[in-house]
Amino acid sequence: MILTHPADKPWKLSRLVSTLAALIAIAPIAWPSLATAQGNFIRVHQTGYVASAPKRAYLMSSASSTGASFSVLNSSGTPVFSAAIGPSQGSWGSFTHVYALDFDSVSAPGTYTISVSGSISATSVPFPIDTGANLYSTPLANTLYFYENERDGPNFIATPLRTAAGHLNDTHAKVYFTPTFNKKDSAGPLTPTGAVIDASGGWWDAGDYMKFVQTHSYTVGMMLVGVRDFANQMGGGSAASNFTAEAKFGLDWLQKMWDDTSKTFYYQVAVASGGHAYVGDHDIWRLPQADDNFQNCISPFEFICNRPVFLNTAGGQTPPSAQIWPDAWPPPSPNATRCLK
Repeated sequence: MILTHPADKPWKLSRLVSTLAALIAIAPIAWPSLATAQGNFIRVHQTGYVASAPKRAYLMSSASSTGASFSVLNSSGTPVFSAAIGPSQGSWGSFTHVYALDFDSVSAPGTYTISVSGSISATSVPFPIDTGANLYSTPLANTLYFYENERDGPNFIATPLRTAAGHLNDTHAKVYFTPTFNKKDSAGPLTPTGAVIDASGGWWDAGDYMKFVQTHSYTVGMMLVGVRDFANQMGGGSAASNFTAEAKFGLDWLQKMWDDTSKTFYYQVAVASGGHAYVGDHDIWRLPQADDNFQNCISPFEFICNRPVFLNTAGGQTPPSAQIWPDAWPPPSPNATRCLK
């Protein structure tokens, strides 16, 4: 058994790992894939299915399944389970039919494929069935490694992917009111509030160097759930994927983004794009350690070197009505952030 918490179901760790990896778009996890035959596709979970958990694949097709059936084949090509294909579950993208293929009773560890025959023909890529501990040991270690490489600020971890700290200027970041945005999500002029905070640390967001409380807080919550409920896989019982230190690293940054004395909530570090007025994070390609002195911090690169922090509430004010970068809206409640302390 993979579970360490008696109230949990045996597939919860699968969902937790998938959620953590999905929060960072390029996390190195083996995602469900498609195999094709004559334009029909079978979608399976390539990481695998926990032996004792429910198992479902999806057949996607533009053809009717009347008279079609599917079989689960072991590594020798021998069918170990067969069933008729049920009614369509609806459409998805260019496929007019999506059919659920359930095979819960297949539980012996091994490598399998799914074959559909009859009015529809398709074969899946191979996938494993095993214990959760065996299936998720590598994805969990890969996910932890990814977050460690996503660390911002002075407390980075040296790896072949990371050779220097980035965004040390965030330790004395200026705060700005939320700017207005045009239809291309380019920000207008930035107006400083006069405040300066330590916004260093945290993880970069998906595919850029910006930091958002919204996605960051959810990630921390998922890590803490994993450490609590799956101690042998994500906590102190694991030598390869102990998320305890990483969850604390994320929590430390979240606490910087809420000033309990002034009741001020900061929700974002860096700006995506300044249009033609100034350069934003999404406008250039570079290594994170280059930002602190990028192009000598001369206009239009001033907000690459000295990244703006945006506030949501100042002294109990209501959230601004101006449009902000969509990844960070709506921000979580300041009270929710306070509960993390």
